[in-house]
Amino acid sequence: MAFESYLRKSGVPVGRYLRRNGLPTLCEDPNAFLPLLKVWAFFDDVAQREDADIGWLVSQYIGDKTLNANLLREVESAPTLLSAVNRLVQKISLEATDIDMGVLRRRNDYLFYMHYPGKGGEAGYMVSQAYQIGFFISLSRHFLGQNWVPDQIGIESSLVSPLLESYVPGCQILTEQPAGYITVPMHCALRPIHHLDSKTGNVENPLLSRESVVKAPCISFVDSLRAVIKSYLSDGYLSESGAAELMGMSVRSLTRKLHGCDTTYGRQIDEVRFDVAKKLLQKPNMQIGEVARVVGFKDQGDFSRMIRRVSDLTPTQLRASVRDTDEKGIITSLHFNS
Repeated sequence: MAFESYLRKSGVPVGRYLRRNGLPTLCEDPNAFLPLLKVWAFFDDVAQREDADIGWLVSQYIGDKTLNANLLREVESAPTLLSAVNRLVQKISLEATDIDMGVLRRRNDYLFYMHYPGKGGEAGYMVSQAYQIGFFISLSRHFLGQNWVPDQIGIESSLVSPLLESYVPGCQILTEQPAGYITVPMHCALRPIHHLDSKTGNVENPLLSRESVVKAPCISFVDSLRAVIKSYLSDGYLSESGAAELMGMSVRSLTRKLHGCDTTYGRQIDEVRFDVAKKLLQKPNMQIGEVARVVGFKDQGDFSRMIRRVSDLTPTQLRASVRDTDEKGIITSLHFNS
């Protein structure tokens, strides 16, 4: 859809290319299934007949707008660029099982990479990789500012596009690599998202470091932690060490920060689970056991104890209370225990 949008804007007869490669011409559902090799063949066809740099051109045109509104909100709620990329990797890997995509930690930086094992020789593969690398760059710039450039880019192709060199001036570009990737210095990967200066395109504080992140207001820090916990609810209990890693800090730092905000990790995970369960219990046809599983409990008894710990109610009593709400479905009579 990103390619189709760019091509239509450029006046290219995109319908002709789609039909020639056996793809639907009126597909507007981003969840639709399309055979990967047919999509790549479409990319290759356009690259051969229109512009060999189509992958880089589309990535620059679309940027991070390729994310739908819900996913963009989830990315922006991530505490750091690193955790945002980890969230996307997890979601994309579930939907696109052929792709090997992830984050590799090195001594002084992180390597964001993507690769389709065994498919490097397919027509359109390099066009697809160009777009994916461009997306990683755009996502990083969403956090770090529009003038940010990675220290290094790796591509599987043996040729470097002049367009890529102009897109990332001063960046080292390595060819014939085992995967496509960009590198992000550690201190940049641990930055939170910041609003951009409308004149310069830079983040308001380009020198922001991990130390200044720790000094953020409690409400911002706790909200970020809660967003991380919520993202992993269905996987079961997210350990404090796992949450600390996603937040880009040590367990000791996380515990100390929460103590300074007059709360604990156990309380935060209870409250997040409770908030989600409270909304699900508004659905009359949803069994309590099913709600328990959705918020990460294998045992319904443990779920019931959590609900009572937070609200002094049983799940059944909570469900009855949920039904006695205002039109917006907001519970007005419950408060978290201190």
